Amino acid sequence: MKSFIDSSFFIYLNVKVTNETIDKIEKFFSHLNKNYYLYTNVLVLDEVLYISKKKYKVEYKDTMEFIDKFIIPYVTILGLSQNEYELSKVYMLSYGLKPSDAFHLATMKNHNIEIIVSEDKDFDKINEIKRIWL
Repeated sequence: MKSFIDSSFFIYLNVKVTNETIDKIEKFFSHLNKNYYLYTNVLVLDEVLYISKKKYKVEYKDTMEFIDKFIIPYVTILGLSQNEYELSKVYMLSYGLKPSDAFHLATMKNHNIEIIVSEDKDFDKINEIKRIWL
């Protein structure tokens, strides 16, 4: 089964959180690796870099090392094209999604992915996918 991982999950893995939270996140990531084919897109990587720096003051270099060590070996990174753009327009207008969320949903649709790992409850209003979280 395929699963798309949103930026929120990777950000929690990348920033300083309580030991209890990191244990929960690491166990969940282990569960995901064992039970799903994991996917994300390049926009998620952009969000992880930007939010880690802006909100949590994690240097780009450190986040790049995190991506290289903990995302790239385990997660297939999908690109974005005009196909995703065209479909994202439909999702923005139909569901009122933010552009980045609409691009994630379009990526999922174009790659037959029906599960998203995200804390973003906006995805709950999309009947064609299932959101899972810690």
